[in-house]
Amino acid sequence: MGQTQSLGPLMSVTEFTIKPGHDTQFQEGVKAWKACYIAEKGEWTWKVWQRQQGEGNVYVLASEMPNWAEMDKNDPVGGKCYSLVTAMIDPHIEKATSHVTRLLPEISKNTPTTDELISVGFYELSLTDGHKFLPAVREVSASMAKAEGTVRGYWYSWLTMGPDSPNYHVVTPYKNFAAMDITRDSIWDIYEKEHGKEKRDAIQAQFRSSLKNVWTYHYKMNKDMSRPVK
Repeated sequence: MGQTQSLGPLMSVTEFTIKPGHDTQFQEGVKAWKACYIAEKGEWTWKVWQRQQGEGNVYVLASEMPNWAEMDKNDPVGGKCYSLVTAMIDPHIEKATSHVTRLLPEISKNTPTTDELISVGFYELSLTDGHKFLPAVREVSASMAKAEGTVRGYWYSWLTMGPDSPNYHVVTPYKNFAAMDITRDSIWDIYEKEHGKEKRDAIQAQFRSSLKNVWTYHYKMNKDMSRPVK
């Protein structure tokens, strides 16, 4: 009998593009709402990440949920502070996009990160060969875990998406930007050491054929705007 893989937690994510020249006002608005929410003894936790590259000034609000049922719950404390949202946050937002993703535990690190810098790789799959993506990732991840004791990041599948959304993304944490300068074996080199060049070429070709588009951004957590723990 096949073994059923456990479902990972959901992640509710909202991406905010801030109006030019409104960054300070937006930050102060979020800080004011956070102070109100904590003072009212709210239970919700979240992280706010600022994108370091790309077009516009973009923040990402991310909050973990154990399941979809969380979205049925009402947060009365949030309502008490809502006037701050309309007065101090909304006027500075140019655009907001929300979506839900799910962690894939079997190919992800099994402990949460406390690092405040992340590199996020996004993968949009081919309509014809996209089904080859996850099997390739699982196989290469197994070699990574065998060689280093664990994988390097956290994989998520996108459960809601728009026309420009990826199908998957992987989050790789770093202590700081200097940590990105450390040279490590690539995942393909690690796989080749275990399986040989012929299998490496085959799995690499399978992976690449499954993709339509790939892109990467770095994000830095804003501690003053976040509440990672209660």
